[in-house]
Amino acid sequence: MPGTVGFVPVAPGAPHTATSTAQRLYVSQPALSYALKSLESELGVRLFDRHAGGVSATAAGRDIIAEALLTVRQSERVAAAAERHRRGETGVLRVGFEANGAGELTTRARAEFARRHPGVRVVHTEPRVVGLPSGHALAGRDEISVLDVDNEPLMWTERAPRAWVDWWAVNPRPDGSSPRWGPTNDNAEEMLEQVAEGSAICFAPMTMARYYARPDLSWVPLTDVEPLRTVLAWVDGTDNNLVRGFARVVRELAAGARTGSGPDDRTGTTGRLPDGPEGCP
Repeated sequence: MPGTVGFVPVAPGAPHTATSTAQRLYVSQPALSYALKSLESELGVRLFDRHAGGVSATAAGRDIIAEALLTVRQSERVAAAAERHRRGETGVLRVGFEANGAGELTTRARAEFARRHPGVRVVHTEPRVVGLPSGHALAGRDEISVLDVDNEPLMWTERAPRAWVDWWAVNPRPDGSSPRWGPTNDNAEEMLEQVAEGSAICFAPMTMARYYARPDLSWVPLTDVEPLRTVLAWVDGTDNNLVRGFARVVRELAAGARTGSGPDDRTGTTGRLPDGPEGCP
């Protein structure tokens, strides 16, 4: 619309003087008055009532001002979209994860990346815990050694690679012995039911203690086994601004979890669950 010279924040129903409005727009008062009259002529409606105290918007003026402000905001979004394309920050970023992924880290990284943007690297570690029925003799301990549960039947799965099963089962144990293999399981829910009823115990990442808190289960940290290491990986040659941006967000959040701070000042243990069947080894 050729008669429009600009918009300034105003209360549509409140009176304003032409002089003060012109000053805020950095134009002369006669030029503003001429522009407003031209706009009213173009639209065919009166936008403002003129009176001794200044001008105030009519009902039509209030509606048109509201629509005009929406148009201004939309034009800002158009400019922002163009800027994202200029920076290479557009497109689809597919983030895959198995089981519960990296626990809270997955959820927070996706949320933070979305907020910032409308080879294999180790990014996080977390301790392993043992799942016990709540009435177990060791359930009240603050921490235990893997050898303390050496004679307990251990849940495991036939669906995962043997090396993966052995890593989770700590096989062999520090003294060279083998675990006492218990029932097999195909998913976390099945596994936890068997642990709760006392059929066996299980090993899991610390995150599982939070995601699967139950009154009939106890989770106790293991002191003498290596922690779970979570990694972020992508195919060689596929990195771009989106991938690098997501990797940067994950590293920052993982570092914040270790130090007790982060971009949103939230803390918490993060991690991931085992591959394939959701559960211990």
